[in-house]
Amino acid sequence: MPFGRKTRTFAIVMNDDFEDVQFSPILNYPYARWFREGQYNGRTPNEAERAEIVTIIDENVASYSDGVPIIVNALNQSKEFYDDFHELYKVILSAMLFVIQTMTDAMVVSKYFILADNDYDKRLMRGKLAVILNEGFKKLYGFENKTITNSVWVRLKTIIQHFPKEINLQYFELTTLLERHAKSSSWWKVERNIETHLDAEKLYLSRCEKLIEGKVLLDSLKLLDALNAVYHFLENMHSCFLNTLTYKYLKGELPEE
Repeated sequence: MPFGRKTRTFAIVMNDDFEDVQFSPILNYPYARWFREGQYNGRTPNEAERAEIVTIIDENVASYSDGVPIIVNALNQSKEFYDDFHELYKVILSAMLFVIQTMTDAMVVSKYFILADNDYDKRLMRGKLAVILNEGFKKLYGFENKTITNSVWVRLKTIIQHFPKEINLQYFELTTLLERHAKSSSWWKVERNIETHLDAEKLYLSRCEKLIEGKVLLDSLKLLDALNAVYHFLENMHSCFLNTLTYKYLKGELPEE
């Protein structure tokens, strides 16, 4: 391994001379655009629009899922090591894996919600989507102290000090946006509880609630857009991390064995 034996550790400092290294750019995304609350306009997607949505979902799922085995392989390899590099890298990889899997799951359930051609199937998919929307954001950021403490976002906070000011500023910008997002609605908590606890009477009543296809699709974007914002941030963290390691390697500051 180019980063040393299992017992070796070394300091990872991502601020020194970083501005002088021209590798992968760290992009300053307008993150707020992913957190704009959409308003349902009363329209139901027509057949052409449904087909287009399904095509977009298929393309996105294929694109994201292709990278999952690479992330899992890197994560499994890193689990055998406990030096500074691998401990930090595991946090980034785990976060990326969670975000990609949750995004693809939400998109696939949305797809089958759109494709469902009978009433019960569509209502079932609506319920399962509500579970992902609630659980996905709870795991990503959380809703109260307990879930926030155990979130992916707080775990990233434990390593953020190793990154340059630009990454820290983006992290705190996203923290503000995610906090506001968490408080913007109940995040389908009632529906999630009914779907997961399988209380037959409550489940029946929940499934009987008026089904508005366009609104359900709009609701799914509440989570998907937030995950997309975090994914772009994680790409910045990953680029920053690898850029710095490459820079230090070229300077001979990393172990050869």
